[in-house]
Amino acid sequence: MPAKTLLMLLTILCGIFSPDLYGQSFTITGKVTTTDNIPIAGASVRLKGNENGVNTDEQGNFRISAPSGTVSLLVSHVGYTEKEVAANGEQVVNVTLEQTGAKLDDVVVIGYGTVRKRDLTGSVSQIKSKDIGIFPNTSPVQALQGRAAGVQVIQNNGSPGGAISVRIRGTNSVQGGNEPLYVVDGFPLNGSSLNQLNTDDIESVEVLKDASAIAIYGTRGANGVVLVTTKKGKKGDVRVNYDFGYSIQSPTKTLDMMNAGQWAEFYNLQAKNDNVAAYFTQAQVDSLKGAAGTDWQDLTLNDRAPLFSHNVTVSGGSDKTRYAVSGGIFKQDGIVRNSTFDRFTVRANIESDISSKVSINVMANLARIESERRNSGGGNRGSSTISAMLSAAPTLSPYLPDGIYRNLSTAYNFTSNVMQNPVLNNNELNDHLRSNQVLVNAGVTYKPFSGFSIKISGGVENVDNGTNGYNNGYITSNGVSSSTITGSANVSSSNFTSVLSENLVNYTKTFGVHDISVTGAFTYQDFINTSMNAGASGFISNIQESYDLGAAAVFGTPGSGYTKSTLVSGLGRINYGLMNRYLATVSFRADGSSRYSEDNKWGYFPAVALAWKVSEEKFMKQQSFLSDLKLRGSWGLTGSTAIGAYQTLNLLGTGSVIFGDALYPTYSPGSRLPANLKWETTEQLDIGADFGILKNAVRFSVDYYVKNTRDLLNTVQLPSSLGYTSTIQNIGEVQNKGWEFTADADVLRESEFTLSVSGNIAFNRNKVVKLYNGEDVLGSSINITVVNDYINRLREGESIGKFYGFRDIGYDANGKIAYE
Repeated sequence: MPAKTLLMLLTILCGIFSPDLYGQSFTITGKVTTTDNIPIAGASVRLKGNENGVNTDEQGNFRISAPSGTVSLLVSHVGYTEKEVAANGEQVVNVTLEQTGAKLDDVVVIGYGTVRKRDLTGSVSQIKSKDIGIFPNTSPVQALQGRAAGVQVIQNNGSPGGAISVRIRGTNSVQGGNEPLYVVDGFPLNGSSLNQLNTDDIESVEVLKDASAIAIYGTRGANGVVLVTTKKGKKGDVRVNYDFGYSIQSPTKTLDMMNAGQWAEFYNLQAKNDNVAAYFTQAQVDSLKGAAGTDWQDLTLNDRAPLFSHNVTVSGGSDKTRYAVSGGIFKQDGIVRNSTFDRFTVRANIESDISSKVSINVMANLARIESERRNSGGGNRGSSTISAMLSAAPTLSPYLPDGIYRNLSTAYNFTSNVMQNPVLNNNELNDHLRSNQVLVNAGVTYKPFSGFSIKISGGVENVDNGTNGYNNGYITSNGVSSSTITGSANVSSSNFTSVLSENLVNYTKTFGVHDISVTGAFTYQDFINTSMNAGASGFISNIQESYDLGAAAVFGTPGSGYTKSTLVSGLGRINYGLMNRYLATVSFRADGSSRYSEDNKWGYFPAVALAWKVSEEKFMKQQSFLSDLKLRGSWGLTGSTAIGAYQTLNLLGTGSVIFGDALYPTYSPGSRLPANLKWETTEQLDIGADFGILKNAVRFSVDYYVKNTRDLLNTVQLPSSLGYTSTIQNIGEVQNKGWEFTADADVLRESEFTLSVSGNIAFNRNKVVKLYNGEDVLGSSINITVVNDYINRLREGESIGKFYGFRDIGYDANGKIAYE
């Protein structure tokens, strides 16, 4: 009996643990390589229909357990086409991946994460480092010109390193700004521009345009978002790279101006129309005929302004730590004479794996900018260097016979009385800017298990600016020459500090045919501004310039300022993919701003996007011409604060009043905005398609969008009895809608040589939908020679900033100029 019992127990145990009875597993090993037999590290190898998967090592090798029988392996890697391989009990399976369609597998940076280009549900344009650094640029923003559909880049003035305006899908606001949000390595910039960055340090720039891409940035996303990713170190030996760039800048085209004789005849014609005596006698006109006169453009502009840059990068890394450290020098002479822009940068980007679960990253960028600025803004009637260059009389020279600068404002009684001498401005008016800019961002990432990560990061942005201006002692305040020393100086300083804290959680998992990625974050950011300015005049010597204000005879009223505001945010996003065909993105962000009153501090910004990868459907496999087709659509809300700190509070303004022989400081009611002001909110709908032909050698994208900005902040006039002349209310609405088309083609795709071409075109229609009581809002004013009038205004049904004025229709029966 005991023997039979023991035999039965052994039989049961053998049945339980027998792999032949209950399934057998085996190990598959292999290697993943390119078509050139180069190992691919980090490739994903997983069982089809199963969540189990592994990644290849540095040599491209992998090892994965599989159940007995026939199984299929899915092998993929960024930049390569996914491949399905059958393993019929083999223990060794080698896989070769092709780069066909690599453009679609590029990693694209989006808000708080990355995604493969083929899995994008939103509208995003990407510009890579090879396109950014083709020519030396003062700012990476210049590299966006012509390379991203729907993005307009505008140089505001001719100063080297001068401000550049960017508009993404039109103008949204009147009262608020229209610049996009710039984010560098995850840090949203506020006080500084991208001028602080060395373009040679940039890996890629992504432009987020539709609501599903930008809503994750809430109140700062209404005007679009520009994400900048800097270069990082890679494992390997130390690599040292040196780049040198040199170019010559010249005015593309100077304007054809009247010569001296034509100018005299023109003003005599004006005198005739004004029924006054001719300004020039016929003898004077005859003597001026054929004379070119003074070429003010030639005297004001550089026809060969040099620009050069030096950049050195040291990078490398081990299994644990990767680094990239760089230094750069950029120097530019401006098109306007005696204007310069110098930038010195140092950058460090370090990543280190403390353990298999904990890693740290540190990015620091330091920039020193020095610029000698000239009055090269637009101006009017000769009130700036550029305006004077284009309107100064060619009959006059910049100097009097004794060598003193000529006073152009009083030379003729029929020309502008604010006309400046552009040669004097360039030579004698000093305006020096010094700016120290610091951007530091660091984070710790903890990955307790596969697919799940927690990142705690913090950063600081600091911009410290100082300006020194001095008008030569022989120049009066209106820019004319004087024999009396009346030198004037002004100094100013400003400091901006932004402190950011972010806590980010991310979870990514594949469940059979389901791919899911969940992101959640909490952010806190402070913004602090301080400023100071002072001025003086009546210096007895020009030696000290602005460095000794105490030597002046007359002192201006100094000024200073301080503001602080806070933005607190919570956000979340879910990316979902089904069978690698159907994609969905849902995001939500809540922003709380101290700039608004208690009842309106919070804004809520949801977004949703759907995409269908039609080319992955079985019925598309029967054809070979259309290699990729994806349809997508998105909807969402974004916002804009559009007001400064404290503007919804009752504010007092400072002043002074004289009683007897004493000056007393005063306080009086200042400007005040209604307490019920709320965010400007932009609602955007986008429908688009991406498709490729000829194995994705040719790729196209098309987008149609409609953006409506409501609760537009706008100025409203108030009755004088209230003690205020105007206020701001949420009373307007603006619409932007348009089309965007992009095409890219790889003309040649050889292993040693590639040739690609790209192009884009966009159409945007901007329209003011609603204004307060339907009334026009007058824009900026420009002084015309004869009359003063507003030349642009807001009007319902018209675009923002449209110009209005009289149109010359020739001459009337009496020979006078006629207008309509």
